[in-house]
Amino acid sequence: MASQTLRSKNDWVKVKMVNSGERRVQVGKIGEELNWGWIILALLAAVVTFTGGASRFDAIQIVPLRSLSALFLVWSLFFLSKEWLKAERALIILFACFALMVMLQLVPLPSRIWQSLMGRTGILQLDTALGLEGIWRPLTLTPMRSWNVLGSLVVPAAGLLLAIAVRASSLTLLRIVAGVGVVNALFGLLQIVTGRSSVLYYYEVTNRGGAVGVFANENHAAVFAACSMLVVTLLGLKAHRERSAVWERLIYPSAFFLILLVALTGGSRAGFVAVMGTVLVSMTMLALFPRPPKGIRAQQKVGRWFDQYPRLILAIPVFFVSLTAVAFLALDRTPAFRDILVINSFEDLRWSLWPVIIEMLEEHWALGTGFGSFEQVYHIYEPSALLMPSYVNQAHNDWAQFIIEGGALAGLLLTALVVWMVKAIKTMVFHRTQKVYAIFWMGIFAIVAAASLVDYPLRTPLFQLVAVWLLLALSRDARDISAT
Repeated sequence: MASQTLRSKNDWVKVKMVNSGERRVQVGKIGEELNWGWIILALLAAVVTFTGGASRFDAIQIVPLRSLSALFLVWSLFFLSKEWLKAERALIILFACFALMVMLQLVPLPSRIWQSLMGRTGILQLDTALGLEGIWRPLTLTPMRSWNVLGSLVVPAAGLLLAIAVRASSLTLLRIVAGVGVVNALFGLLQIVTGRSSVLYYYEVTNRGGAVGVFANENHAAVFAACSMLVVTLLGLKAHRERSAVWERLIYPSAFFLILLVALTGGSRAGFVAVMGTVLVSMTMLALFPRPPKGIRAQQKVGRWFDQYPRLILAIPVFFVSLTAVAFLALDRTPAFRDILVINSFEDLRWSLWPVIIEMLEEHWALGTGFGSFEQVYHIYEPSALLMPSYVNQAHNDWAQFIIEGGALAGLLLTALVVWMVKAIKTMVFHRTQKVYAIFWMGIFAIVAAASLVDYPLRTPLFQLVAVWLLLALSRDARDISAT
């Protein structure tokens, strides 16, 4: 088999010649990453980091967040090409389908059609009582909230198209995510030191006194910490394999322990479990990561020492992580772990909501109530036993809420995304040298999926941006492996 490599202005095309004369063309690396591309992505990440940590629709930070994100989105449109979009067509199609679903929910329907739809009986009775029978209504029960969801898509859209426009590599995207994780940990540490009245709590509705970092919700900050710890672990392994500079090989372990230290001081039970799971996955990645070839020697003295004692390098983080966790537990500095041990700690509002959520699913599984409508539609089903001074703004189960708001089409879209992710990770599982990467991707998406069972981290713009970049990084890793 002979092979020939052709290079054009914007892409690499690898043409393989087989004995039968058949040609198979595989698109390999689409373009080369722009030297300044990471700066543009970092600027977008900075904007979203400091303005996109809240899930509330009425947060004042939404104004600069969406305005500036729109500028990045418009800028990316000038540099996109068909080749680059085609390489990521799966993600673009999935995202476009979701945006189309939201828009379709906002299209007004004739009164007769709307009245025949499933789950609209109560509103129909109100229309009759008020003499409003002939009004055209959209599919969503809360048009203003659905318009808000449509407007919120500017953030992940900007992140996706901008990363494609600058041809950002998987490594660049992961480094930016790791940087955001470190910033989140530093803010959390400063918040603990400065106390409840700290100016670093810049969201009006937040968990004052806790390590919320750049988020408004302590749970979201802890889950993000767990995800960023896994990213730091993978970057550290890559730096060790590629014989990067010693400073780079030292900075990742330092970042890991900083994030771990702040995460252990938080009060999020789900976050504590996620962080402990991350530690186990990270240690598994360290144990299974293949050693570099013996023929390659590091030039720096410290680098050669790292290469000569790989087992000791594995033992050091295991020892310090274990020592840190034991110390925090012994000194009773882990409020989340203390809450887990409380007998009735899990008998809270989340579990009381389940009967209501099931009822809403049974009535709206087909068409949905409209994206962003859960808070207001919930009042229709809210039992008197759950009436309280505080109110429910999310289902605290994003999987169920996504189906309640989007119906069967949302379920199909979610299934398509999961199938695509499984297919992408599958290429690594059966690749002899890529199993550690498969463990990383399975671990980080499992953390987000499990957290979404009891919370709603992906409702925050920052998490949406990071999720889009992680999916794009997965796509590029899988394509690179398939091309080899």
